Amino acid sequence: MGIDPSRADGLGDMRIEVTTSTELDRWVSERHYLQSSPAGARLRLWIIDSNGDRIGAMMWGRPTARSLDSVNLLELTRMYLIDDTEPFAESKALSMARKYIRKHYPQIKGLLAYSSTEVGHAGTVYLADGWFPFGYTKQRKQGWSNRDQRTDRDNSRKIRWLRSP
Repeated sequence: MGIDPSRADGLGDMRIEVTTSTELDRWVSERHYLQSSPAGARLRLWIIDSNGDRIGAMMWGRPTARSLDSVNLLELTRMYLIDDTEPFAESKALSMARKYIRKHYPQIKGLLAYSSTEVGHAGTVYLADGWFPFGYTKQRKQGWSNRDQRTDRDNSRKIRWLRSP
């Protein structure tokens, strides 16, 4: 539901499928370690295996850092793949997403992602897809917990990754 197979792209036995459905947001929230999905996704991609099963998803949106260019940059705000996938599935999925973005979002000149040091994400999937580290974020002492109905999810220092589409 909500998937447009005519806008699918693949690499090997995996493929990505574009959707506009917020079902993807719920799916990611239920599985991602942060137990949430950010608002405002500009691009939602299902990651499908050779059997046609959903094995992952990606959400791309404007940069969360307000000082960054929200017209020419796209940030990978969430990526989740199930544990039982083919080898290198994450970096393959990133490659497919970049190809799609190059074709359908020609105004995008740079991609941005973050890996959390708190949960041991070293950025291996980004390195495997040719991204480069571009410094660290500051560790936040206070996050969203000062607002009603909000809890801190991950205030750790994060590695910032950049890549051309």
